Amino acid sequence: MKRKLKRNMELIGIALILVGMFAILIGFLILAFSKNAKVEGGGIMFVGPIPIIFGTSMKMVYVVMFLALVIMLLYLFLILFLWR
Repeated sequence: MKRKLKRNMELIGIALILVGMFAILIGFLILAFSKNAKVEGGGIMFVGPIPIIFGTSMKMVYVVMFLALVIMLLYLFLILFLWR
């Protein structure tokens, strides 16, 4: 069971990396072909269970806060229900 869970977690990690790379590529292409481009950004840095959130506007900070909440809930779900 543990070996199967480890394999699934590896596949989930690889899939998340590929989704992130695809999202960056799509964002770059949209930015490159748009006439009036306005760039905003934000990010999360987890230090243990505590997220450090930053962004270029309050809108991006709220988006990143939502993503941080989703990531923390996903992590909690994985810890509580899948690692038994």
